[in-house]
Amino acid sequence: MIEIRRPLSEKNLGNRSSKELQRPNSSNQSSSQQKQTLQTMKSSIQLQKQSQNFYSKYFSYKDQKENMEIRSNQERNQSSKQSPQEYQKLQDKLLYLENKIQSIKSHIDNSQRQTKNNLASKFFAQNTKNNQTSTSVQKTVSIDFTNRGQKEQQNHQQTKEQRDYTPVQQNKLKSSTLINNENKIEGTIIKKPSLSTFVTQVKAPLNDNKTNFKNLRPESAKASNSIKENFRRKTSQEKNNETAFLYYFSSIIKGYMQIEINRPIELIREHLLQTMQASIFQKSVKITNSFEDKKVNLPSTNKKTIVFDLDETLIHCNESVQIPGDVILPIKFPSGEIIEASINIRPYAQQVLQTLNKHFEIIVFTASHSCYANVVIDYLDPNKNTISHRFFRDSCVQTEEGAYIKDLRVIGNRNMNDMVLVDNAAYSFCLQPLNGIPIINYYDNKMDQELLYLQNYVMSLRSVRDVRQYNSQNLKLDKLSQFSDPIELLQQLYKEYIP
Repeated sequence: MIEIRRPLSEKNLGNRSSKELQRPNSSNQSSSQQKQTLQTMKSSIQLQKQSQNFYSKYFSYKDQKENMEIRSNQERNQSSKQSPQEYQKLQDKLLYLENKIQSIKSHIDNSQRQTKNNLASKFFAQNTKNNQTSTSVQKTVSIDFTNRGQKEQQNHQQTKEQRDYTPVQQNKLKSSTLINNENKIEGTIIKKPSLSTFVTQVKAPLNDNKTNFKNLRPESAKASNSIKENFRRKTSQEKNNETAFLYYFSSIIKGYMQIEINRPIELIREHLLQTMQASIFQKSVKITNSFEDKKVNLPSTNKKTIVFDLDETLIHCNESVQIPGDVILPIKFPSGEIIEASINIRPYAQQVLQTLNKHFEIIVFTASHSCYANVVIDYLDPNKNTISHRFFRDSCVQTEEGAYIKDLRVIGNRNMNDMVLVDNAAYSFCLQPLNGIPIINYYDNKMDQELLYLQNYVMSLRSVRDVRQYNSQNLKLDKLSQFSDPIELLQQLYKEYIP
C-alpha cells in the first residue's frame, strides 16, 4: 500500500520534539560549506595575483637597475677606451677657447687704454696718420702772405707737409673731429668712442718750439733789439704819459717786444699770425650748408648778447686724464660709456661770466658735441643762472674743406648790431668778422688775465649803437688782410698802443 503523508501543520509540528526541529538539514549544511570554500578560493586567488604583481614589479625594477648599471659600466669602459687622438682633440679645443678668451680680454684692455690715451686728442682726423710730421710742420713752417697766384704755384711744387699753415688746417687741429658721420680715421674703424670725436681744441705748441720760432717771424724782425728800439722811438711827451691799452693787441704788442721767447710768448705771436690768415680766409670761404635749417628763435631780450666759444676760450681739455687739471669731469657718450676728462679752467672764467651776466645775455656756442660740452658748461654754471643758451656742433655750418664755422644768424630773434662772438679761432666768425672778438688760446697758464681784459673791453659795448662799428674802430680786424708783415701791421694800425 502506498503511504500518503500528510503535510505538516502547526498541529503536527507541535507533536515533534525540539531536538528534531533544531537538527540541521544536511542539504542546507552542504551548500553553506560550498559557499565558504568558494570564498576562500577567491581570496587565495587574489592573494596569489597580488603576490605575482609584487614580484613582477620588484624583479622588473631590479632588472632595470641592473641594466642601467650595465650600461653605465659599458659607457665608462668606452670612455676609458677612447683613443688618445680624441682626447687630444678635446684638449686642443679647450686651449683654443682659453686663448680666444684671453685675446678678447687683451683687445678690450688695449681699446680702453687707447681710449684713455686718446682722451681729448688735438689732431683732426686727416692729421692723425702723421702726427709727428704735422706737428713739426706747424712749428717750423714759414708764413707766406705773398701774391695768391705765386702762392698757388709754389704750393704745387711743395709737398703736402710743406704747404702753408692755413686757417683751414688750423680748424682741423681745433676741431679734432670727423667731417663725416662715420667713425673712420684713415680707413680704420673706431671701435670705441673717445673725446677726440666730441671735443674741439687747438694743439698747443711744444716747448722745443723756441729754437724754431724765428722762422715764424718776418724778415723785418731779424733782430729782437731792433724791434724793441723801433717800438720805443717815441717823443719824451709820449714816454711820460701812460700808454693806452687795447684789448688783445696790447698783449700781442707785449709778446712781440719780449727778447726771450717762452711758451706764452709763442702762443701770443702765433695767434696774431693765425688771426691775419683768417682775415684772408674769410674772403674766399664757401659754405656747403645753409644756416636757415639750423636757425633757432630765442626769447626776446633787451640786453646785448655776448656769445662765448668754449674750448681754449673758457677752458682747455687735456689730452689725457693723466695730465693734472683743475677738475676731472665724467663725460658720458651716446653709447653709454663714461670717460673721465681732465679740464683746465681759464683764470677768472666763472667770475667774468657772472659779472657780464648782469649787463649782457650770455650764450655759449661751441663746435664740440653736446654730450661733452654740457658737462663742462654745467660745471661753469652749476645753478644755470649765468649762461642763458647753448649751441653745439650741430648748429655750426661747414666749409668745403670741412671747417666748422659759427654763423651768428642761426641765433634767431637777435640783431647783428647787438651781438658779438668771442672765439680763440678767428675763422669761426669769418662770416661776420666785425662781430668777432679774438682771444689768445688758453691751455694751462695760471697767470693768464685775458678774460679780465676782455671784460673791460665788452663793458664799453653796453652803450654803443652798433657793436660792429665799435669793433671796426678799435680792433680793426677788417684791415688785417692789407698786411703781410705782423710787425708792420702793429706799427701802422696800433701805433698809439706801443710803449
